[in-house]
Amino acid sequence: MDWWILELLTTVVLVGIAAWLGPFIRRFGRSYAADVFRANPRTGKSFIVLADIAYYLIFTAYVLFTVRFEPGQGWGELVGPRQLQYETARLGGILLIIGLLHSANLLVLPVIGRLFTLNRRLDEDTPGQGDEAERTS
Repeated sequence: MDWWILELLTTVVLVGIAAWLGPFIRRFGRSYAADVFRANPRTGKSFIVLADIAYYLIFTAYVLFTVRFEPGQGWGELVGPRQLQYETARLGGILLIIGLLHSANLLVLPVIGRLFTLNRRLDEDTPGQGDEAERTS
């Protein structure tokens, strides 16, 4: 098989992984975000939208950074072990990046949710805050 065919197949697989994982993560992330941002559900919905945008930006950047338009050094015109190793590393790399970012998100999101909840309580407890809201009504 020519080197560019494997390159193209790997790129299609990477895009397929993005198309499959994005909605999958979003579906299960909604309930998690709802639990974390239960004091302010609109913030949770906004977070999910922003996380989706970041997910697709990271995925697109990774594919564009790793795609090759000519054979790598030592590859030759046909697929060999060096190209197989490179393409396998591309697949593993994106899974590792998404896994690490997802794990960091799971760890940091409760802290962010707690800070937003505390911030909201401080706003509600601030003297005169309620008076101003009543005047504008």
